[in-house]
Amino acid sequence: MDPILDSLADYATTLAYRDLPRNIVALSKERLFDALGCAIGAYDCEPARIARALAGPAAYGAQAGRIVGSKELVAADSAGFANTCMIRNLDFNDTLLPGGHPSDCSGAMFAIAPLIGASGERLITAMVVAYEILIRLQDSTKLRERGWDQGFGIGIGTAAGLANLMGLDREATRHALSITCVANVPMRASRAGQLSMWKGVATAYAVRNAIFGVLLAKAGMSGPEAPFTGRHGLCDLISGPIELPPFGERPEHFLLPRVKIKAWPVAHAMQSAIWAGIELRKQVPHDELASIDVQTFWHAWHESGSEPAKWDPTTKETADHSLPYILAWTLRHGGITQQAFLPESYLDPSIRPLMNLITVRVDDEIEKQMPKVVRMRVNARDRAGKPYEVDIVNPPGHEDNPLSADDLAAKFIRQCEPLLGKKRAEAAHALWKNIDAVTDLNGALDAVTVEGAAMR
Repeated sequence: MDPILDSLADYATTLAYRDLPRNIVALSKERLFDALGCAIGAYDCEPARIARALAGPAAYGAQAGRIVGSKELVAADSAGFANTCMIRNLDFNDTLLPGGHPSDCSGAMFAIAPLIGASGERLITAMVVAYEILIRLQDSTKLRERGWDQGFGIGIGTAAGLANLMGLDREATRHALSITCVANVPMRASRAGQLSMWKGVATAYAVRNAIFGVLLAKAGMSGPEAPFTGRHGLCDLISGPIELPPFGERPEHFLLPRVKIKAWPVAHAMQSAIWAGIELRKQVPHDELASIDVQTFWHAWHESGSEPAKWDPTTKETADHSLPYILAWTLRHGGITQQAFLPESYLDPSIRPLMNLITVRVDDEIEKQMPKVVRMRVNARDRAGKPYEVDIVNPPGHEDNPLSADDLAAKFIRQCEPLLGKKRAEAAHALWKNIDAVTDLNGALDAVTVEGAAMR
C-alpha cells in the first residue's frame, strides 16, 4: 500500500461542492475566469496554433474534449494540451510562490467538463481538488530545489481534479494518480538559459499526460501499487520522505487562498520588479541613473537574475523571466504590456545599457520572510551620486494585497476584447463570475468562442 496515494485518492473522490466554504468558492471562481481570460488573450499565440494544428478530430469511441475559443471537438488530451498552451503563454495566469501555476490544471477541466454534462458547481469542486493536491505536493516534495519541474504537481493535481469531475471511484482514481505519477517527473531544464516555447508548454504536456492517464484508468488500466512510498518510488528515488499537510473542510484547512493572481504578464517574482520600476521612475528619469542594485529573495534571483541570458534575452520566454529586462523596460515605459515581448522590443540594443546598470542579489533578511512576505528592495544612484530607494512588500495580487473585483474584471475584459469585442467580453465576464449557477458549461464556453476559430 501507499499512504500518500491513498490520501490523495480519498480526497479526490470524497470532496463535494457542499463541503466548500463560501470564501473558497469565491476564490475558485476568480481563478477560473482569470485562467479563461488568459487563454483567450493568448488564443493566437504560436504554441496554441501548433497545438490546434496537431489536434485532429476526436477518435471514434474516445472521450472528446473542447478547445477554448472554439466549438471544435478533438481528442480530450489534445484539447487539454491546447487549452493549457493558451493559459500559460502570456505568463499571466495565477501563481504559487514557489510552486508554479495551479490554473494550468484548468486547461483539462475546460476541455472535458462541458462534454460530460458537468455543472459549474462540479467544475469548481474539481478545480479545488486539483489546487489543494497540487499545493500540498509542491510544499512537501520540494522537487523544484532538486532540479525537477512544476509539471509533476500540475499533472497529479489535474488527474485528481478530473477523477473528481468524472466521478471515478476510489480504485480507478488510485490507478489514474499512479499512472500520472510514474510517467511525469519533468526536468527543470525547461527554465534554464535562453528559454524556448517549452517554458510555457511544459505544464501543458503534463496536463495532456494526466488526461490520458485518467482515461486509461477509467477504461480499466492499472498503475503501480506504490508510486510514492514503494520501492523505486518518488520518495525513494527523488523527493525523500513526504509529509502532506492534512486535508479538511474548515476554511483554514484550504490552501487555495495562497494562490496569487497576477497584475502583470510576467513571472510572479517579477511583479515586484515592475512596481519597483514604477516607483523609482517617479523619483528619477531612467536616463539619469548610474547604478541600480536589486535585493530580493533567492527564487527571484535564481530564476530571473542569475544567468547571463537574462541580461541578453533573445526569446519572448526569456524576456518575461528576465528581471533586468523587465525592470529596465518599466523604467522606460512605466509598466509592461505585450509590446515588451515582441522581438523588436527585447532585441532592441538601446535597452541593453540600462539593463547593464542593474545588479541582482539575494538579501538574507528578505529570504527569511518568504513565502509569507514577498519583498524586493531597489537602491539606485544617479550620475551625480544621489541615492534613491524603493521597497516593495507584498505587491498587488499577493494574498494579503489581493486584486479588487474591478481589477479582475478589467484584466479579463482587456484580454478578451481584441478577439470578442467589448460587449461580448463584458457578457462573458458576467457569466463566468457566477459560474456556480451555470448548468450548461457548453453554453458558457460558447460565450468566449472566437469568430472564425475553426480556421485559425
